[in-house]
Amino acid sequence: MANFPAFGFLILSLLGSIYGSAIEPRACGGSLYVGDEAVIEAPFQENCKWQIQTDEKHVLAFSLVHGGNFEEVLEFFSIHDGIDATELKNQIHHEVGLTSGESITTFYTTSAEAEVRFKKMPTSTLKLKIQKAVYCPFNLGSESQCGRIIDETSCYCATFTKRGQGNHTTYCTENEMKLLSIEDLPEENRIYDAWGTLVNFWTSGTHNKTTGIWTWSSTMTNFYPGFANWAPFEPNNTLVDGNCLTIKSGWFDDPCANLYDAVCESHPEDFVTSTTEAIVSTTTEYATTIAF
Repeated sequence: MANFPAFGFLILSLLGSIYGSAIEPRACGGSLYVGDEAVIEAPFQENCKWQIQTDEKHVLAFSLVHGGNFEEVLEFFSIHDGIDATELKNQIHHEVGLTSGESITTFYTTSAEAEVRFKKMPTSTLKLKIQKAVYCPFNLGSESQCGRIIDETSCYCATFTKRGQGNHTTYCTENEMKLLSIEDLPEENRIYDAWGTLVNFWTSGTHNKTTGIWTWSSTMTNFYPGFANWAPFEPNNTLVDGNCLTIKSGWFDDPCANLYDAVCESHPEDFVTSTTEAIVSTTTEYATTIAF
């Protein structure tokens, strides 16, 4: 790599941290810092190692670019999370969400660092997509359930202990999550698919009586302009004490002290990223970065 300009490394680092990177041609190992997502391709030779790292308080999510089950390709490489190889049997099988099926299509580490060891060349093209993700537990206690119900990098946890909205906000924060803020209808429908529409779930939606503005307190963004999904004749309590938002096949304004279940959420962007510079280095003469 002596002939590869240092300026090229800087450009790769900046683009890779923003968009995601693909290392070409099939580099035989190296170091890769994943700012968002990246792609590496199985090399043309055996016994190659990649050192992969992402921001603190995150984990690495591995999947196959063209889809498929990890069990079918692990003869070609192994993922080492620390000293030992991470085994499929140790992956969390959530009862809800994207990993609820029998086959494992996304493979998670338990820390922000991993080593990928390519043991032999595959007979066809094999590309690994690597994403920065949050850790998603099986649950947050006996009366809760978690899952990756939206995408591979985020985590949602429903808690079935009935509390007021303020206490649920504290509960989520204590578990390094935040009380739900709804971005769009597909997200809301995924929550109903996972946990049903028979009970009310608290969100972080709050109403300011003085200004009349509804705000997602977890993200400090206003409802409008933006997505809203009020149930028929709602909101109807804001002139009394219905200053907090629950969902149950639609949105309802309710008194904040009412005792309901709730949904907590966590996304990679919720955590402050480290200041470590994103560096891509390989043992080949060239590397290129592409945007997805």
